[in-house]
Amino acid sequence: MKKIKIIAGLISALLVLSGCSINLSDQTGNGVLDLMSEFGDTSWPDASDNINAGFRKSVYDFSWELFELSSKNTDNVLISPASVYLALGMAYNGADTETLTGMSDTLKLSGISAEDFNAFCRDYITLLSTMGEKTELSIANAIWYRKEFKPDEIFLKKNADYFGASIKALDFSSIDAVNTINNWVKKETRDTIDKIIDEIDASAIMYLMNAVYFKSDWQQQFSASDTRDGHFISDKGSVNVKYMNRTGNMSYIDKDGVKGIVLPYDDGRFSFFALLPEEGQSVRSFIEKTDGEKILAYILSVKNDRVALSLPKFETRYEDSLKDELASMGMKVAFEPFNADFSLMNADHQKNLYISEIKHKTFCRVDEKGTEASAVTSIEMRVTSMPLEPEIKIIFNRPFVYGIVDTVTHSPLFLGVMDAPSF
Repeated sequence: MKKIKIIAGLISALLVLSGCSINLSDQTGNGVLDLMSEFGDTSWPDASDNINAGFRKSVYDFSWELFELSSKNTDNVLISPASVYLALGMAYNGADTETLTGMSDTLKLSGISAEDFNAFCRDYITLLSTMGEKTELSIANAIWYRKEFKPDEIFLKKNADYFGASIKALDFSSIDAVNTINNWVKKETRDTIDKIIDEIDASAIMYLMNAVYFKSDWQQQFSASDTRDGHFISDKGSVNVKYMNRTGNMSYIDKDGVKGIVLPYDDGRFSFFALLPEEGQSVRSFIEKTDGEKILAYILSVKNDRVALSLPKFETRYEDSLKDELASMGMKVAFEPFNADFSLMNADHQKNLYISEIKHKTFCRVDEKGTEASAVTSIEMRVTSMPLEPEIKIIFNRPFVYGIVDTVTHSPLFLGVMDAPSF
């Protein structure tokens, strides 16, 4: 499904070059201790009109390499490099020694100090915070950590001050802990992504999360009366789709055999682009032979003329673990339990933390009115030492009574004796 794949995959890369407004969510209750008031500084200074050139290149190069590696997966692919980049940026503030170097290589931070990186991220978010009348783009960052864990305050303060992260101590053993985190995901993605975790492992210490939400109307909408059924030639054969059709003056791409379109949203601050490889070239072959600079060159090479455009409507969801991709990009050591060095995350600076998982989920819908897209990136930190245990230890290694009780009326719904367990 060449065209849908390249559209779905590349729209998220556009978010990196687009705008965002920081969203500092507030959650209390359910075993959550809100530390935002202590660590957060939301009065950010005005950013320069021009983002640092080295930082811009870092974001773009990271985005394309991550997309290129992700595109090796089959079927539709959709990632948000901006979401992954900012989530990793928060983790970067807790890394040291070889792990810090590996993450710096992955984020393409050559020549950029850690201090400048944080300032550039803050300025980047500030600079891109403008929204149009019919556009919503928000970026939210959050950190949850196990309430028994003692995080390094400098680490927390950097992520609050420079990433606008909401920081909360959470009772990971609570039955509401998973819902607390997933409810944040639903809220920040406007219910387009309902969850990012299913359970919290006993050795999980911290979650660093980023959520991106984008919704905007086309500057010139497609007419629903012009939407017609058609065939789409995928790698697996012909597929029936609905094509949106529009004819008129618009920005198009015709360079080196590659054809494409650039469609503005709302007031023109954001645009959608799609690229069609030259005839006979597969989309994945095109991706392998292209880089971020070439993509930017295609976008900048637009011409304006009368175009008859047919663009398929689509809605796609994507979910993946990014451990393999990011390991191959240079941060393999960050995933190794006894080699990773995130000693700057905890108060006593022990080297006992590692990244156990990086989950990424995305959503995108393109129709006659416009586009809605969202992404969530979750970085799970685990401890290599044994998890904290209660002072009182009870082992049910002999016959026992069990039951299910209504906690409102305190009446038992089920009662039993377990004499010899079997499964």
